[in-house]
Amino acid sequence: MLYRKFKILLLFSIFASLLVFKCKDENGLNNTSFGIKPKLYEIKPDSIFPFDVVTIYGENLGLKSDSSFIFVDTFLLIDSKNCIKWNNSFIQFIAPKNFFKGKIFVTIGKDTSNKLTLNYLPYPKIDLVKIPSGVFLMGSKTGLGYEQPVHEVHLTQSFYISKYEITQKQWLTIMDSNPSQFVGEKLPVMNVDWVETLIFCNRLSKLMNLDTCYIFGGEAVYFDTNANGFRLPTEAEWEYACRAGSVGDFAGTGNPLEMGWFDVNSGMKPHPVGEKYPNSWGIYDMHGNAWEWCWDWFDPFYYEKSPRVNPRGPYTGKNRVVRGGCWQKGTTFGRSSSRQFPEDQKTNFGFRVVRNAQR
Repeated sequence: MLYRKFKILLLFSIFASLLVFKCKDENGLNNTSFGIKPKLYEIKPDSIFPFDVVTIYGENLGLKSDSSFIFVDTFLLIDSKNCIKWNNSFIQFIAPKNFFKGKIFVTIGKDTSNKLTLNYLPYPKIDLVKIPSGVFLMGSKTGLGYEQPVHEVHLTQSFYISKYEITQKQWLTIMDSNPSQFVGEKLPVMNVDWVETLIFCNRLSKLMNLDTCYIFGGEAVYFDTNANGFRLPTEAEWEYACRAGSVGDFAGTGNPLEMGWFDVNSGMKPHPVGEKYPNSWGIYDMHGNAWEWCWDWFDPFYYEKSPRVNPRGPYTGKNRVVRGGCWQKGTTFGRSSSRQFPEDQKTNFGFRVVRNAQR
């Protein structure tokens, strides 16, 4: 009798061992062959932009293996081995570029999880600050000749301006390559020429179902001032937003080294956007870090004939205007009124975007 019981226990033990072995994947973690299917609970963040780190929370998700995949609708999004993390309770991965909204689920071997809604937005997340219409004094009595005369400008329409300089992460969401010498997703994109910024603006507008502001006709570019899409600021809009109601050389605290990165404090390299103080309208890095493109052609005598209402610069010229200074130059280049028109129309040049507010 004892031998018979021992034999039964031994056979049961062998059977259980074989079953456990069968139900383990190559990483040694039990899969769902016991009938416990993978289950998804939540996706974070709620709105997902290209290159965001996405986390899916759930249970019975297993480990990385050749048979574990993430799908959106019927399209393969990513396999587990290309995820940042994949364990029994959560999965983490980088959202790809050029994807779409849909129902996300995972497959582990032959088992499929429930589906959650993936709220994917195919354009970069850009924080915008609304700038009210208003009147200000443009130029400087103590600046260079082409910053004079100081003259009153009336901007009749409110507009939005990006809170930060466009970053390399945002640039790569729209464009195909990164021209920046110093690479980092939170660094301002640099070494972009003026035309490339217009292409960026038009592509961004299309992705967001907005009107494009720029029409290219051969070497000429036409600016639709009534379009609701993204564009570069005019010189007047840039200085108005930079000053944010201030009248001195530097906005915010008034101390250039607290407001931006210049040759004396940058370590001779650009820095991630938003590390210095903002001006009183909550806009960062308008002094220093990267030069910023404006729409306008440069004319040293333009201020003598500039219209008072909504000036948009000369009709023609040789060089476009950049503003704000950069990490490689002294603070004098970063003054609110400083206008520059370098012959080299690319090095260390970045930008921020603007769009009209609804009337």
